[in-house]
Amino acid sequence: MYHAIVRGRVKRLFDEANRGNWRAIVDGLDDQFTYRFAGDTPLGGERRTKAAMTAWFERLYRLFPGAKFVPQAIISSGPPWNTRVMTYVKIRGTVPSSAGVQAPYENEFMQLLGLRWGRITSVVTLEDTQRFERILPVLAAAGFADATAAKIEDVL
Repeated sequence: MYHAIVRGRVKRLFDEANRGNWRAIVDGLDDQFTYRFAGDTPLGGERRTKAAMTAWFERLYRLFPGAKFVPQAIISSGPPWNTRVMTYVKIRGTVPSSAGVQAPYENEFMQLLGLRWGRITSVVTLEDTQRFERILPVLAAAGFADATAAKIEDVL
Protein backbone atom coordinates (compact mmCIF):
# COMPACT_ATOMS: atom_id res chain seq x y z
CA MET A 1 0.00 0.00 0.00
CA TYR A 2 2.79 2.42 0.96
CA HIS A 3 4.51 2.07 -2.43
CA ALA A 4 1.27 2.69 -4.32
CA ILE A 5 0.97 5.97 -2.40
CA VAL A 6 4.59 6.88 -3.21
CA ARG A 7 4.14 6.13 -6.91
CA GLY A 8 0.93 8.19 -6.95
CA ARG A 9 2.69 11.11 -5.27
CA VAL A 10 5.56 11.04 -7.79
CA LYS A 11 3.05 10.87 -10.67
CA ARG A 12 1.22 13.91 -9.22
CA LEU A 13 4.51 15.85 -9.10
CA PHE A 14 4.97 15.22 -12.83
CA ASP A 15 1.35 16.28 -13.37
CA GLU A 16 2.06 19.52 -11.48
CA ALA A 17 5.18 20.11 -13.59
CA ASN A 18 3.04 19.61 -16.71
CA ARG A 19 0.82 22.44 -15.49
CA GLY A 20 3.92 24.63 -15.05
CA ASN A 21 3.84 24.25 -11.26
CA TRP A 22 7.41 23.07 -10.78
CA ARG A 23 7.34 24.74 -7.35
CA ALA A 24 5.48 21.66 -6.09
CA ILE A 25 8.70 19.71 -6.71
CA VAL A 26 10.86 22.31 -4.95
CA ASP A 27 8.40 22.32 -2.04
CA GLY A 28 8.75 18.53 -1.81
CA LEU A 29 12.50 18.73 -1.30
CA ASP A 30 13.89 17.96 2.15
CA ASP A 31 15.83 20.73 3.91
CA GLN A 32 18.98 18.75 3.10
CA PHE A 33 18.94 17.31 -0.41
CA THR A 34 21.14 16.76 -3.43
CA TYR A 35 19.84 17.14 -7.00
CA ARG A 36 22.28 16.02 -9.69
CA PHE A 37 21.60 16.22 -13.43
CA ALA A 38 24.29 14.35 -15.34
CA GLY A 39 26.18 16.04 -18.14
CA ASP A 40 28.17 19.14 -18.91
CA THR A 41 25.21 21.18 -20.15
CA PRO A 42 23.31 24.26 -18.95
CA LEU A 43 21.03 21.89 -17.00
CA GLY A 44 23.87 19.71 -15.70
CA GLY A 45 25.50 19.87 -12.32
CA GLU A 46 24.58 19.49 -8.69
CA ARG A 47 22.38 21.63 -6.49
CA ARG A 48 21.75 21.52 -2.76
CA THR A 49 19.63 24.60 -2.06
CA LYS A 50 16.07 25.47 -2.95
CA ALA A 51 17.29 28.78 -4.38
CA ALA A 52 19.51 26.94 -6.86
CA MET A 53 16.67 24.53 -7.71
CA THR A 54 14.34 27.47 -8.31
CA ALA A 55 16.89 29.00 -10.71
CA TRP A 56 17.33 25.60 -12.40
CA PHE A 57 13.59 25.10 -12.96
CA GLU A 58 13.21 28.66 -14.22
CA ARG A 59 15.95 27.92 -16.77
CA LEU A 60 14.37 24.59 -17.76
CA TYR A 61 11.03 26.27 -18.47
CA ARG A 62 12.66 29.15 -20.37
CA LEU A 63 14.40 26.61 -22.61
CA PHE A 64 11.35 24.35 -22.93
CA PRO A 65 8.18 26.33 -22.25
CA GLY A 66 5.19 24.04 -22.13
CA ALA A 67 7.32 20.93 -21.60
CA LYS A 68 5.29 17.82 -20.83
CA PHE A 69 6.63 14.98 -18.73
CA VAL A 70 5.12 11.58 -19.52
CA PRO A 71 6.11 8.91 -16.97
CA GLN A 72 6.55 5.52 -18.59
CA ALA A 73 7.39 3.69 -15.35
CA ILE A 74 7.59 4.53 -11.66
CA ILE A 75 9.04 1.88 -9.35
CA SER A 76 9.53 2.24 -5.60
CA SER A 77 11.04 0.14 -2.85
CA GLY A 78 12.25 0.40 0.72
CA PRO A 79 10.81 1.60 4.02
CA PRO A 80 9.43 5.13 4.60
CA TRP A 81 12.70 6.31 6.15
CA ASN A 82 14.78 5.10 3.16
CA THR A 83 12.60 4.85 0.04
CA ARG A 84 14.08 4.64 -3.45
CA VAL A 85 12.05 5.55 -6.53
CA MET A 86 13.14 4.90 -10.10
CA THR A 87 11.36 6.72 -12.92
CA TYR A 88 11.58 6.42 -16.67
CA VAL A 89 10.07 9.53 -18.27
CA LYS A 90 9.66 11.00 -21.74
CA ILE A 91 9.76 14.77 -22.09
CA ARG A 92 7.91 16.32 -25.01
CA GLY A 93 7.65 19.86 -26.25
CA THR A 94 8.47 22.16 -29.12
CA VAL A 95 11.51 24.24 -29.95
CA PRO A 96 12.23 26.75 -32.71
CA SER A 97 13.62 25.16 -35.86
CA SER A 98 16.23 26.72 -38.13
CA ALA A 99 13.34 28.02 -40.25
CA GLY A 100 11.92 29.84 -37.24
CA VAL A 101 8.88 27.60 -36.87
CA GLN A 102 8.17 25.32 -33.93
CA ALA A 103 9.51 21.78 -34.26
CA PRO A 104 8.73 18.86 -31.97
CA TYR A 105 11.29 17.89 -29.35
CA GLU A 106 11.32 14.64 -27.42
CA ASN A 107 13.85 13.16 -25.06
CA GLU A 108 13.91 10.57 -22.32
CA PHE A 109 15.43 10.35 -18.89
CA MET A 110 15.67 8.16 -15.84
CA GLN A 111 15.76 9.37 -12.28
CA LEU A 112 16.71 7.75 -9.03
CA LEU A 113 15.01 9.53 -6.14
CA GLY A 114 15.67 9.08 -2.45
CA LEU A 115 12.83 9.79 -0.02
CA ARG A 116 12.80 10.02 3.75
CA TRP A 117 9.36 10.20 5.34
CA GLY A 118 7.86 11.57 2.11
CA ARG A 119 10.49 14.28 1.55
CA ILE A 120 12.87 14.16 -1.43
CA THR A 121 16.45 13.82 -0.18
CA SER A 122 18.22 13.02 -3.44
CA VAL A 123 17.67 13.01 -7.18
CA VAL A 124 19.99 11.79 -9.91
CA THR A 125 18.77 12.42 -13.46
CA LEU A 126 20.29 10.65 -16.46
CA GLU A 127 19.00 12.05 -19.75
CA ASP A 128 19.95 11.34 -23.35
CA THR A 129 22.49 14.17 -23.32
CA GLN A 130 23.38 13.74 -27.00
CA ARG A 131 19.83 14.55 -28.01
CA PHE A 132 19.77 17.47 -25.56
CA GLU A 133 23.13 18.82 -26.76
CA ARG A 134 21.99 18.70 -30.40
CA ILE A 135 19.12 21.08 -29.64
CA LEU A 136 21.21 23.63 -27.68
CA PRO A 137 22.72 25.36 -30.77
CA VAL A 138 19.23 25.65 -32.28
CA LEU A 139 17.96 27.29 -29.08
CA ALA A 140 21.01 29.57 -28.91
CA ALA A 141 20.49 30.66 -32.54
CA ALA A 142 16.86 31.46 -31.67
CA GLY A 143 18.06 33.83 -28.93
CA PHE A 144 17.81 31.62 -25.83
CA ALA A 145 20.81 32.76 -23.77
CA ASP A 146 20.23 29.90 -21.32
CA ALA A 147 21.24 27.45 -24.07
CA THR A 148 24.89 28.51 -23.67
CA ALA A 149 24.86 29.42 -19.98
CA ALA A 150 27.04 27.83 -17.34
CA LYS A 151 25.63 25.18 -15.05
CA ILE A 152 23.67 26.29 -12.01
CA GLU A 153 25.54 24.72 -9.13
CA ASP A 154 25.87 25.40 -5.45
CA VAL A 155 27.87 22.44 -4.23
CA LEU A 156 28.94 23.22 -0.71
